[in-house]
Amino acid sequence: MGVEQEKTVIYDHRISTVVPATVTGNAVLHELTTMDLIMKLHYQRAVYYFNQTEIIDGITIADLKNPMFLWLNIYYPMAGRIRRAESGRPLIKCNDCGLRIIEAKCTRTLGEWLDVESSSRCDRAKSDLAAKTSHLRQLGH
Repeated sequence: MGVEQEKTVIYDHRISTVVPATVTGNAVLHELTTMDLIMKLHYQRAVYYFNQTEIIDGITIADLKNPMFLWLNIYYPMAGRIRRAESGRPLIKCNDCGLRIIEAKCTRTLGEWLDVESSSRCDRAKSDLAAKTSHLRQLGH
């Protein structure tokens, strides 16, 4: 696969932001616990991959984002930004900046992504995903 073709595999990128439905307030800070700081490299990042189906065709990005406005009211620190206190300790400034949502289209299927030769950095993610999809297949999903 050529470099030029590889550039077009993922296309039609859109970036948007979801903010809380109500204003959090001025100067609201969320202190991070020691456990938050210890686990900072272990937070789960997720990519949701939807196959093209009639059901998915009826769902818009707005359908996915609308519930998030209310979720962010409950856990508003998710919509803040990490800053440092004068002491140097990280904290979250709850300024309602919001969550970033990245939406894109892809020319490959999930199976094709799993078959693609990749760097060792991606091998672990691929094997984790393959194990999870294998488990789902065994369950009949």
